[in-house]
Amino acid sequence: MIITSRASRQGRRSTANVGAQYKYKNAAVEVNFDTKSSIATTLSFRGEILPSMNVNASLRLPEYGSSQLNLKFQQSFRNAALSISVGLNQSPDILLSATIGTSSIAFGIESKYKTTSRSFSRLDAGISVTNPSRDASIILAEKGDLLRLAYAHRFGQSRKISAVAEVTRRLSNNKNSLAVGVSCIADKLTTVKATLNNRGKLQALLVHKIKPNSSLNISAEFNMKALDKIPRIGLALALRL
Repeated sequence: MIITSRASRQGRRSTANVGAQYKYKNAAVEVNFDTKSSIATTLSFRGEILPSMNVNASLRLPEYGSSQLNLKFQQSFRNAALSISVGLNQSPDILLSATIGTSSIAFGIESKYKTTSRSFSRLDAGISVTNPSRDASIILAEKGDLLRLAYAHRFGQSRKISAVAEVTRRLSNNKNSLAVGVSCIADKLTTVKATLNNRGKLQALLVHKIKPNSSLNISAEFNMKALDKIPRIGLALALRL
């Protein structure tokens, strides 16, 4: 049995919740209560007959419309996975995703079916090819309206420098977009990344590890086509003791 509690305050608003989790063999039950009189319950089960199948059901009260039932089936030795998610309400949405392939090539599909309109609101498919020095993928998304091609190449034996290019084309209006990027591992603690798209937006990121679980991130963004505007600079520090 694991019991957790959290509390936060923002201005005059304060929130808190209490949760409990109980595990027994291949099953687990988790219950959470919060100050908004909301109760969330999650039941997960891993079958002994089919060890590769996971069943997960979540129920939220009084907003039961967001409750879901998830089924996941994965075969690692066949490099195949199937996931089904069904909403627990009168007009549920059905989400389906499936992948199959090998260590070098994989195929995948994702769809969302709305029972209210009896139509697919999402239908995506893609293929990816990978090896130690390069990755390539082709994705057809938004029910065949958006085509995305991406390619990444790692240089040298150490593969500390990588270059990436992504091209997207929207077939409904024949609009194209292009983005290129580069990543460089300066040393064991520092990594520098930069991207530039066809709209002139340049983004840069520096990640420096202070400790194995702590890092300092410095980011910058500005528009190459509007140099008179002040660039945006960000600073993030994550510490874990």
